[in-house]
Amino acid sequence: MPSAALPPTGPDAALLLFGHGTSDGSGSAIADALAAEIRAAGVFGAVATSFALQPPSPAAALAALPQARVAVVPLLATEGGVATMVLPRLLAESGDTTRLIVLPPIGLDAEIRGIAAEIADRAIADAGLDPRRVAVLVAGHGSTRRNASERATGALAAALAAMGRYGEVGAIYLEQPPLACDWRAVTDARDVVVVPLFVSGGRHEESDLPELLRSKATPVDGTPMPDGRRLWLTPAIGRHPAMAGLILRRAVAALGIENTEERRETGP
Repeated sequence: MPSAALPPTGPDAALLLFGHGTSDGSGSAIADALAAEIRAAGVFGAVATSFALQPPSPAAALAALPQARVAVVPLLATEGGVATMVLPRLLAESGDTTRLIVLPPIGLDAEIRGIAAEIADRAIADAGLDPRRVAVLVAGHGSTRRNASERATGALAAALAAMGRYGEVGAIYLEQPPLACDWRAVTDARDVVVVPLFVSGGRHEESDLPELLRSKATPVDGTPMPDGRRLWLTPAIGRHPAMAGLILRRAVAALGIENTEERRETGP
């Protein structure tokens, strides 16, 4: 949750969230929910959303933000083509990027490891499983053209493995081997929890990943399969309740907004 200790910024600073979106306009739910939660904290003069594949575009959103400083937070999992090529081009269409501070994709933040672990731990606890006997698989987008998604997904899997609490940790993908439908080749564990490294929702989370997993008669709700194996598909990273607070803190730091409560505790 956003911290109540963060001071209002006045009218001079705004936050713009950027998500991938979908061509049918249905990919804004997570971004809109995050924006509403951060807006309610009263830290920024304005909080807006924008998308690559649906309105509003970054240029349209920026046109409605008069603030002198705008922190742009990409609701993306990796530094792939959308972050490194699409977003800069769309921001340039606004005609003025001098007031913008563009943060790294939020999916690369160091706190994502803890969020992913909490998601996995919740699924494991709800199912009454021993985490030492569970395989946790991080599901990423993947690509046959660029390796940014593979790097980020693999790094998160490695970070979870380093925690030492799960029996196994691995990675699966939508668009490169090992594909999500081939999860059995990644682990021999009886119980498997899949955590999607998706931040802004859309078809990848809602249909692509579940359909790939189900394509080989795999229930995603822990229903036992004929061989006794079970698989659980958790909510995506972007749906975790800690995401709004993480985004808010990173934007506040990028804009140099002072936390008056911290200053009071530490002195001048």
